[in-house]
Amino acid sequence: MGVILRIKQPIIALLFIISSVYSTEGDVISEIGIDDSFLGQTVPMDLMFNDETGQPITLTQVSDGKPIVLALVYYNCTSICNPFLNAIVDVINQSPQAFLPGDKYTVVAVSFDPNENHEIAAQKKASYFNLFEGKTDISEASFRFLSGDSSSIRALTASVGFRYKPDESGGFKHASSIIVLSPSGIISRYIRGLYFLPVELMVSVTNAMEGKWAPTLRKIVKFCFVEEPEGRGYYFNFLKVTGVLILGAIFLTVLILSLMLRNKSELTPRHSEGT
Repeated sequence: MGVILRIKQPIIALLFIISSVYSTEGDVISEIGIDDSFLGQTVPMDLMFNDETGQPITLTQVSDGKPIVLALVYYNCTSICNPFLNAIVDVINQSPQAFLPGDKYTVVAVSFDPNENHEIAAQKKASYFNLFEGKTDISEASFRFLSGDSSSIRALTASVGFRYKPDESGGFKHASSIIVLSPSGIISRYIRGLYFLPVELMVSVTNAMEGKWAPTLRKIVKFCFVEEPEGRGYYFNFLKVTGVLILGAIFLTVLILSLMLRNKSELTPRHSEGT
């Protein structure tokens, strides 16, 4: 029994550390930011926007039965929108040829500024569509830049927990996050930040296709994968992951042995009485 008590505290401490490391990001919600408690809720896919040619189009039509990788931006942004869109292009350039927009998912940028029209959306799309490196299979229909009126914009941003406000310069204060939607509009995952891992996008899109939703994988993915010192690729951190697995195996072994010792100590007195 003493062995159990001695290992109980370190096991609880280990579990507490692991739960702290992999806790969900973005617990603090303010008037500016992204409320990921909307995870698992459904976006109204019948909302009407305008495509790059000025034609009305719904999110259902844009999706065409595939998950949507949604980016809420405004096209005249001078702060994080351009790095954010660049990061989306970068992760597509890093992705394998078998996992690109078109067959697997649709990238949809939507301006939350009702003063921006389809003309500026078309210009923005042209500037980013030319950044793909050798990805000739990406069709223009799988990389969309939409605009809309204030009603549709408010409905969309409210449905995904995207909070923003005008600033003094005539722009907006806002955060950035990829929001992955299932074909039916379920919010499957938020991927925050200004850089993304291909494996993170692939897992998120795959889950969305299956109608699954889950918190961000960023901390787990960053733990398991390391960016190469040169270049933009990532490799599996075998030594780190193996070390954690070995540590976990040691704790599990100690726990099993301690339970066996406890059972043996409980059975020994009974055997003596019977003798």
